[in-house]
Amino acid sequence: MIATMTNLPEIRPSKGGVLGMTFSLFVKNAAVLLLITAITIVPVELIVCYGFSNLSIDSILKDIVISQLFLTLLTPVAVHYLVERLRGGKGSVADAYRWGLRKWLRMIMYNFLQGVIFTAGLLLFVIPGLFMYVRLLLLPAVVSIENTSVTNPLESSRNMAAGQFWRFIGLGVVVNLFSFLIGLGASKLLLESGMINGITVTLYYLFIDWVSLISVILSLVLYLTIRTEQFGASARAAEEAAVTA
Repeated sequence: MIATMTNLPEIRPSKGGVLGMTFSLFVKNAAVLLLITAITIVPVELIVCYGFSNLSIDSILKDIVISQLFLTLLTPVAVHYLVERLRGGKGSVADAYRWGLRKWLRMIMYNFLQGVIFTAGLLLFVIPGLFMYVRLLLLPAVVSIENTSVTNPLESSRNMAAGQFWRFIGLGVVVNLFSFLIGLGASKLLLESGMINGITVTLYYLFIDWVSLISVILSLVLYLTIRTEQFGASARAAEEAAVTA
């Protein structure tokens, strides 16, 4: 049975809006998120660096596949931990990993589908690609939170994104541009250091994957915000119906 999260927190971002809350969550939980990233990524990257150290096509493909498979585990683990924090709890890394492992196979499948659909959209020119990006922006949070054996996460993500095109594009541009610039700076620093070996490359990928969690947090904050707005609208509609009845 595929698990689903219940008793989700209601959030209404105020100062700084969705972006402010996204970066605030990342900063406030930076140490634990770094620990979560390290537990997942460091062993994998060390194996990749020292186990497949040649530059053949087969070796490079193995590097990419292994890294991406384990990278998908970070999403449900981080989402579970942050939801617990938003509920007012302390959050448990062990519980977050137990949840993430239950969601891992589904996350791999939908992460692959997300990549295929987005790439297909880009191949059909930029505009379809942007529409695909918007429709799939909430997919990481949906798969991490909902029971995907009952609901269709692609449909849920698309429905929640309805009417949010420019808002999602703007938020996506800011977060992805920030991550890109940080990654570019880290790459330049690594190349200029002249110390490129298994350890430094592993630390580099640890940093990059840690920063990439900002995109996951954006998906979570948007999901919870829209869900709160929808529940609020439903409650108001029910009250108005009761008054007029």
